Amino acid sequence: MNVYDSEKLRSILLNKGYSLTERPEKADVIVLNTCCVREHAETRALGRLAQLSQYKQKNPEVILAMVGCIAQRLGERLFEKTPYLDLVLGTSQIFNLPEYLENKIKLANVSLTDSQTIFTDFLPKRKNRYTSFVAISRGCNNFCSYCIVPYVRGPERHRKLEDILREVQLLTESRCLEVMLVGQNVNSYKDKNFDFPDLLQRVNDQTDIKRIRFMTSHPKDLSLKLIEKMAELSKMCEHLHLPLQSGSSKILKKMNRGYSSEDYLDIIKNAKLKIKNLSVTTDLIVGFPSERQDDFEKTLEMVKEIEFDSSFMFRYSEREGTEAAKFEDDVPEKEKLRRLKILIELQKQISLNKNKKLIGKKEEILIDGRSKRDKKSWKGKSKGNKTVIIRDGPDDFLQRNLLGKIVSVKIVDCDSWTLFGEFEK
Repeated sequence: MNVYDSEKLRSILLNKGYSLTERPEKADVIVLNTCCVREHAETRALGRLAQLSQYKQKNPEVILAMVGCIAQRLGERLFEKTPYLDLVLGTSQIFNLPEYLENKIKLANVSLTDSQTIFTDFLPKRKNRYTSFVAISRGCNNFCSYCIVPYVRGPERHRKLEDILREVQLLTESRCLEVMLVGQNVNSYKDKNFDFPDLLQRVNDQTDIKRIRFMTSHPKDLSLKLIEKMAELSKMCEHLHLPLQSGSSKILKKMNRGYSSEDYLDIIKNAKLKIKNLSVTTDLIVGFPSERQDDFEKTLEMVKEIEFDSSFMFRYSEREGTEAAKFEDDVPEKEKLRRLKILIELQKQISLNKNKKLIGKKEEILIDGRSKRDKKSWKGKSKGNKTVIIRDGPDDFLQRNLLGKIVSVKIVDCDSWTLFGEFEK
């Protein structure tokens, strides 16, 4: 969502006559869009703000703005952290930045009230021409005890279905082949009588997009209807990102997740049964307050049973203002790190085993760029959301441009995180 917001804001500023520079020392306006879902993200953003302040020190005419989730969370307190900051705009005010820039006064606006520009018709100015995020909703009503998002993103607000369809179609006309429908909880999407599976049906049938993905789903709201749509719609990618967070029902209850480990397991079994070649990824937290060794072992057992294709794994960090911040953080940091290391090693092995099973098989890959490590190799994504590196022959490299093509690739090797393939002759 933050990447999407940045791309939208870039488009709005370009439309207002601004131009983009990669060199901060040349900038008239410097904007830092921020995330605070984890302590590490917030620490990095505040460190980056301190770095960017040097350009304001050298040139007082530069306007320095911090926007997004940290701006929403800290508000005017940010001015205390750096006297060089000019604008602090919360999550509902990001797209109003051009109007605030014209005023050129020090201002903090962190309102969570609905803004006319919370959903904007500007197409995102994206770095990757062939894929794009599309916001279908903003905000969250779940209030998981560890999560700051509802406090900084506000309540759920859903975008009109026809506006989503229009944006997807316009993206296809700008050579986009794949969209990722995003929201804090896409499963709860609602517009009149249309729910999220209905939206998927219409994006599939009424736009020219080639591939459809979505995230993030909440297990308590994932319906049988959604699973059936994923199985039947021709443009849907066979990938489901479904945050588990913990394998212990006791911890899940304390997290206020609204489901048990048994509920989650039933969803995954049903999805794998109905959706051919389904890739499942997840989020996991270790060291949540009151998590004992047996709770952690239940998480390991779930990971072993489900065999996630990959996971985002974190140790718990307290977020000021959440319900969990009131709990005693009773798992020592050293123990959190020990558990996290064990979990990462387990997932790494499972991911490798899953990827090895794909060797010798053919995958349809959307080529979206060159490999960072080897410029003579192409990089792309499978429908299962796996990164694939494909090396061209010396003659092929010079003769063809595969950017933006969906091609058949035979998988010939892998590691835990990447597949390696060769083009079909």
